[in-house]
Amino acid sequence: MEFFIEGTRSRSNKILAPKYGFMSVCTRVFFEKEVEDITFVPVTLNYTKTLESESFLGELRGAQKVKESLSRIFSAVEVLRTNLGTMYIDFQEPIHLSEYTAKMQQSIPGFDPFKSKKDQLELNAQLAHTIVFKL
Repeated sequence: MEFFIEGTRSRSNKILAPKYGFMSVCTRVFFEKEVEDITFVPVTLNYTKTLESESFLGELRGAQKVKESLSRIFSAVEVLRTNLGTMYIDFQEPIHLSEYTAKMQQSIPGFDPFKSKKDQLELNAQLAHTIVFKL
């Protein structure tokens, strides 16, 4: 599955604060022992030119963000002929949730995300920030 740890795509090329919602859904099945492990692979996609560069400049000046819609996609067929420059894809080292959890359990006395919702939330926050740092 693919998801954006920041909850959205960043068009400014700046890292945003992570969101924990979808990651919590993924990790919950591990903590409830429905799966043996989950592997997170941090990936960045960077372009030398973005599709929304013109609308983004307007947003920086205070204009409303242009909503994405199906009609906008169909009307933007000419974009397929546009040269968007180079795309860079960077894959970081995978993070195995089982190993990450074990390390936190070893370093924090009494830490048990399998039994404590509070510890699950703490692990999710730490993991999200680790992923953002790697990106």
